[in-house]
Amino acid sequence: MRTKRRWGEDVGSIDFIQIVVGLLIVGIASVGTFQALQFGNDQLNFQMRYRSATSIARSYIEYWQGRIHTDTPNAREMEGNLRQNVAQTLLDKGDPDDPADDVYCYVRYGKITPKEEVLLGKDKQGRTLISHILINVQVTWWEPDQNPESDPKEIKFTGAMVPAAL
Repeated sequence: MRTKRRWGEDVGSIDFIQIVVGLLIVGIASVGTFQALQFGNDQLNFQMRYRSATSIARSYIEYWQGRIHTDTPNAREMEGNLRQNVAQTLLDKGDPDDPADDVYCYVRYGKITPKEEVLLGKDKQGRTLISHILINVQVTWWEPDQNPESDPKEIKFTGAMVPAAL
């Protein structure tokens, strides 16, 4: 006996509504996945800029340690430049074809402070000996999607050095 197919009977095929619902589910999942990937990429880029700023601050402290060790800076240089306009330093090279995509930072340093230690005694001129010298460096920058009127991202780094005479 031969069976007849009735109109609208399901025989295991996929109809149009099932295809639309399936594509809708895949589309929604894709949007969520790409948003998560974009967020992760932004976080990785921020971490890269943060580490680069830390490296710049560390290098600047090493520069001043070398300057103090080899030739004592003058009094104006020892006062620092925290409140002055300084040149921009490249922090992150963005798209090579778009110079506006680059992120720049400002590197400033605070007053270089010699710390005297009474317990060390005095030198030949009768001045109290210096136990160590503090150097403070500040690196500031704005993220690419950050409003320039908002507070910048900032790293404050402090280094100490022992004078060569000790």
